[in-house]
Amino acid sequence: MNKHLIIPENIKEILNNIEHVSLNLVELPLQVHPKLPQFERSIRVLDIDAKSKQQFISFRYEQVLKDKETGEEINISLPAPEWVIYKETWSYLRDSNNNLIELPLAEPKSDMAADKVKVPSYQYMLWLLKNNKVGFTELLTSYLDEFVKNYKDSLDKLS
Repeated sequence: MNKHLIIPENIKEILNNIEHVSLNLVELPLQVHPKLPQFERSIRVLDIDAKSKQQFISFRYEQVLKDKETGEEINISLPAPEWVIYKETWSYLRDSNNNLIELPLAEPKSDMAADKVKVPSYQYMLWLLKNNKVGFTELLTSYLDEFVKNYKDSLDKLS
């Protein structure tokens, strides 16, 4: 393809980068595995299945371990608990610095005067992407952080 064109070096570099782009959607770093500290650990997102009418997103992923010295992937099967955002899943609204937005309660309670603003996760994700508030990788990173907090024990198990 494109052999009939005179391609300048800067365009050759772009074409080369496109040809060699990783076929997974994104690979995001994780904390070191508590029982395998000699390896770097990440989550590689392979697929996303989004259903607009049902407001449902399912992520298919795998945990990846790489030797810290050589960068070689280690073939150890690690758990992958279900990572799903349902219509009923809520997120916290964040400001432009990624801080949670907290507002005073309309009717303060004795032990609580303020609370964080909650929004439906699916709609919030769409709004962030459609309004250029966050890039795809940053969006997945923030949702991965929440997922890891909720499923840390399962992710850290050895099969």
